[in-house]
Amino acid sequence: MTDEDPQAGQRVRRRASRSAGPTGADADAAAVVVPTEKKSAEQKPAEQKAAAPVALGKPDTPPEKVVSGDQVATKAEPTGAAETPAETAVDTPVRSKPKAGLVVGIAVASVIAVALAALTVFLLVDRNKASNADEDRARYVAGARTTALNLTTLHADTAAADLDKFLAGTTDEFKSQFDGRKDSFVNVLGQAGVQTDGEVLEAGFEKSDGDCGTSLVAVRAMQKNGDEAPAERNYRLRITMCDVDGQLLASNVEFVP
Repeated sequence: MTDEDPQAGQRVRRRASRSAGPTGADADAAAVVVPTEKKSAEQKPAEQKAAAPVALGKPDTPPEKVVSGDQVATKAEPTGAAETPAETAVDTPVRSKPKAGLVVGIAVASVIAVALAALTVFLLVDRNKASNADEDRARYVAGARTTALNLTTLHADTAAADLDKFLAGTTDEFKSQFDGRKDSFVNVLGQAGVQTDGEVLEAGFEKSDGDCGTSLVAVRAMQKNGDEAPAERNYRLRITMCDVDGQLLASNVEFVP
């Protein structure tokens, strides 16, 4: 027991001497080891403290300076935006087809509308012309009927007045045919005791020429000469009426067999 005690005391002393600071190589090793552990322990909180502001600074950092993953996500958005015009450019011809069809439809509808408007105007003008032509024909026929009736209605006792009535509805050129013969014609009617009363049976328009229109008139006349019994006479007359200063006058009268 007494022999072990000094060894134990030496061992204790050696341990105590190490804590006080060894010398030589052991001292260098201890110096290296002990400060290294202390520095590493001191560096860990320093690194944690340095890392903490990095973590806290993330919200204030702009999107472009964030971690690479965020940068990829941030840069992906302009890529999609860049692809959008490409898709639009590809889809543009497809969308232009309905627009082209719509334009063609509008153009066709416009052409049809213009054509219908032109046709309507043409029909209205043509209708007006036809209406005016019908009115002119009716006037020519009415004038021819009046002329035929005046020509076939003559009485011996009123021969001069009846002849003047007939000539009043004729042109100057037609009247000139009776120049110098009017009195002799009236005398013949008076001496023969001619009594004739005309009646228009039918009249129809034949043709037109400028301001003149020709009509055919069928007339029946009851004619009596002197003491003879009345006799029926039927005549077909071709009478040309002309518009002279707004007045219809007979320019020619023909007896048609």
